[in-house]
Amino acid sequence: MAKNQIENGVLLTNPPRTVGNRDHFQRMNYLYQLAFWQTVDGHDGEQALARLYAKNMDLVSKRTRAEMLPHIKRTICKRCKRVLVPLRTMQMGMHKSAFEMQCVCGKKRKFAVGLNKGYRCYAEREENLLSM
Repeated sequence: MAKNQIENGVLLTNPPRTVGNRDHFQRMNYLYQLAFWQTVDGHDGEQALARLYAKNMDLVSKRTRAEMLPHIKRTICKRCKRVLVPLRTMQMGMHKSAFEMQCVCGKKRKFAVGLNKGYRCYAEREENLLSM
């Protein structure tokens, strides 16, 4: 589509291909990396510092209205704000054609598996990807 075309009285423009609030996304990325590495390498059984980083990342995303990607949201427990690392902070398995993840706090999440094998969420589709 050419730049600024008029079709049926409507001005059509290409969407911007850059991300607004870039500094907020970079801060959220940094907080997620800190939380993940504190969970994996930390010696604290409760992962207090890692949970604090994950909670701060969630607060930054809410205050700045910068949405986290779905695959990032799936790796954080909604109840205790732990980063979910298999066999360290969560147990996983199949239960009645659903993938089930259980955090050490007891919160369970289920995801349907095998219904539509070609399904990709909105954020993972190539036409919706933005460059930083």
